[in-house]
Formats: sequence, structure tokens, C-alpha cells
Amino acid sequence: MNLTVYLLRDVVSELGQLQRKEGYRELKPNEALPFPCVAWVQASRSTPPKWMPWLGTAFDLEDLRLKNQSNAFVMFLQVDGRVFALTFGFGLGAIDRKLIEPDFGLKVVLNEVDPDALDMVDTRRVDRVSRQRRTHLNAGRNVGEFDISTELDWLQKVSGRPLSTALTKKMVGADSLKLSMKCTVEELGAHCQTFLTQYRKTQYKKHFGFIDYLRPLKARNPLIPVLEEHLVGLLKDRSHEELAVAFPEMPDERITRWRLSQGHQSQEFEDLDIEGVYDFLEAHPEIQRDPQKIRVRGLNDDGEVLTSNDNLHRYLVAQVEHARATYVLSLGQWFRVDTDYISKVRERVRQIADVTAKLQLPKWSQTFKKEGAYNKHVGKTKNWLVLDAKPFYPDGHTGKMEVCDLLSPNRDFIHVKSMKDSATLSHLFGQGSVSARLFRSVPAHADKVRKFFHDHYGSAKDFDGMKGSPRVVYAIATRKQGALADTLFFFSVVNLLEHVKTVRLAGFDVALCRIER
Repeated sequence: MNLTVYLLRDVVSELGQLQRKEGYRELKPNEALPFPCVAWVQASRSTPPKWMPWLGTAFDLEDLRLKNQSNAFVMFLQVDGRVFALTFGFGLGAIDRKLIEPDFGLKVVLNEVDPDALDMVDTRRVDRVSRQRRTHLNAGRNVGEFDISTELDWLQKVSGRPLSTALTKKMVGADSLKLSMKCTVEELGAHCQTFLTQYRKTQYKKHFGFIDYLRPLKARNPLIPVLEEHLVGLLKDRSHEELAVAFPEMPDERITRWRLSQGHQSQEFEDLDIEGVYDFLEAHPEIQRDPQKIRVRGLNDDGEVLTSNDNLHRYLVAQVEHARATYVLSLGQWFRVDTDYISKVRERVRQIADVTAKLQLPKWSQTFKKEGAYNKHVGKTKNWLVLDAKPFYPDGHTGKMEVCDLLSPNRDFIHVKSMKDSATLSHLFGQGSVSARLFRSVPAHADKVRKFFHDHYGSAKDFDGMKGSPRVVYAIATRKQGALADTLFFFSVVNLLEHVKTVRLAGFDVALCRIER
């Protein structure tokens, strides 16, 4: 039998605490089972596909009686003071997602799996522009084969072969545990006890200890209401630096539009992003700004809902600084970011050369309303080559790209941005890594850049005759005092490190430069 198993948080210890959702009917087992349990079931109405009227103009479909139908069943078991939920069909929709123990299945699998027999990994990158990736390998491998940065990627889902195959030959773990096994309904209680024991182990720390960089806050933690107030404040302020939208799981490719709703108010968008959220809130000022009361639905062309019964809270990624600690909201769960993890990430940024004193870029005063005006000023003041807004079209690259904003006589490829928000910095870091990679991989493009360099600086400067490597410099204008390694937004820090790796692989050095604002 294919089983999908969830563990509910310890705030629910008895079946009597569960509140059945509207539309579900309660079922009792035919005969007493060796464990307390209750089941809810919902038989959905049959409806004709929404594409029928359109195709019906060319084909006779009425006699076929085509119908869409879905059913939902969830079984709750009480074992050792904890409550498990086994879902079938669309049964997940019956569970309050806030009650699901995060990473239950993930920890069970990582405790039991052969560390050299993983075959699928889902990761999510820490960044405002969250990158989600699923990697399949046709044979079991260790985690190092999946090109995961253990400091930048959060492990969200894994599958592999367990060390012992007596129970099952494959396990898939995320919040849920999925596995195929031979068992009867009467044996489910004993198996759930086994799963609970496996969840409580700490064996995973030997090979997968990096998953503890994020520590989930318990449901009763008094900090959660405080963090939720911060979150509502970010929504009201239309924050782009500390708030973004990221999908809880890989979106179904059949989804063609997204619907945000609260009560009778709703609005549909082709894409789901934070701008759409802000547009929805602005268009409906009467609704509550509580993201847990705003529903999110992914729809196909027929108007069928293809996503779980989730609220906006589960789609938001946020960072909140409170009482000298960093907290992150992800998948509807608040995490405290491990202090050692933060220190390690920022220390890696401190190891990047800081050339602020050496370059001595002028202050970005209020005179310069736009980045282009500032770059022209620097170019004129220092007699540097200005390549800002000068498009290049390298072979094999889709569309235009900018080499850099300023190219110094010492071959510093300087990329300039003001620290307005994390999205702006993400663009800056990406611009530098793409430029470095294309310079090394497209000779004709590199020759064109060299020609601009020699035309501006003359024969006294030989691009290829200089000692050392050319350098990508990220020049960031900010009013914040202190080194950039300590003042950059946390999401930006981890994003920077990823692009630095790409730049160095292209044969460039990397440096940071602070511009006073």
C-alpha cells in the first residue's frame, strides 16, 4: 500500500482536539482497532470539464458524460501521546497545515536512508528570489553528488533506499513520509510507533547536520505572535527587501493562473509574486492584512484547483530581526537561523577583498538621482571607461547584457548599485557573474571588451599584459555604517556567495566596495 504519513505537532496530543472541517463526514472503524483513531471523508461532486463547451462546438461530447471527480480521506491515529494523519486522495485538504510537524518525513528518511543511496533531492535557496530545484539521479548517490551548497541550500525533500529494506525499499521525506509497504490497517499503529522512533533519532547529524541551520519555533513559542506582527507590518509597508513569495512545492505545470481571495473578494494573476500580493491588498483595502486569512489557489485552464488548501502565509518568505536574532518565515513556519550559521556565512563574506579605501569612489550624493548619472560622474572624475547602459550581444547569450558600469585602468569590472532592496542586489550580483562567465567563454565578446579598453586607455595599458587576474568589483552605495559584510541583508549575503563562486570559476578575482550615500 502507498502511504502518506504526517505527524501533527505536539499541541495536538489527543484525537478529541481535532476540529473537523466543513464538508467532511466522520467515520468510525467497523471493528475496534488496536489504537485510537478517527477518519474523515469527503466525496466531491462530479462536474463536467470546463473545456467541454468549447470543444463541444466541434465534437459530440454530451453522450460521453465526461466528469471530473475527486475524493478525500484522512485517518488520524493516536500513538504514544502524538497524533498521526494518513491521507488518501485529496485528504491533505482536511488538515490544518499549521498543525503539521515540519520536516517529520525528512528527518525519518535522513535517519534511516543509506547516505550513499539518495536518488532525488529538492532544495530551496535562501534568497528573496527563492530558487527551488529538484535533482534526480538514475542511481543512488551521496548528497555531494547533487551539487548542493550546505550553507546556502535548505534541504526540503529527499528520497532514497533505506539501510534496512525489511519495511520498504524506498522512502520519500519532506513534511510527510511517503513509502510503499505491505501492511494491514490493524498494523498501522505499530508502524507509526516505528516512524516516531525513527523521527526522534539523531543519526542524521552525521551526514546531514546542516539541516539544523534552521531551527523551527515551537507552536506555543511566545515569539511567534511578535514575529507575525512584524510580518503584517512588512505587508503594510510593501516591503521588497525582507519579504517575497516562494512556492511551497514545485508548481504543477498545468497551472495557468493564480487566485488570491478573502471572503467574497478575489483577484486572479498570471504569475504569483509579491507585487501581485500588494496589488491585491491595495485593490481591496477592506480585507484583513493577516496572510493566514488570504487564500491562494493555483488553477488550470478549466478553473480546477491544482494546489493544496493553503493560505498566503505558507507562500511567503520573510526575514525579521528581533532582539539581536534573525528569524525566517518559510513554508508557513518560523525558524530561528542558527547563530553559528549566520557567523559562518558572514565570515565568508569578510574574506572577500574590500577595496573601498583603494578605489576611493566618490560619495553618491542627492545630486545623482539615478545610477547612470553617478557612473558618468565617476568616469569623468577618474577618467575611467564608462560601460553603463552600453549593450553587448555575445554569441550564445539570449538578449543583451552589460559588461559592467565602470572599467578601471587596472581591469576592475565595477558593477554599481544602491542598496535599495534585496532584489536590486540580486540583480547586481548576477550581472557580475554573468559578465565574468561570458568574458571567459565567448572569445569574440572578450575581444570586443578589450578593444573598448584599449581605445579608452591607449597603448600604455595592455589588458593581457598586466599581472594577476581581472577583478569583478561589487560597488554598493549605502547609508549604513560599517563593512558590507556586516550590513548586507542576510538574503543578499547568501546570494552574493553563490555568485562569487561563479566569478572565481571564470578566472576573475572578486572584491567589494562601499559607496557612501
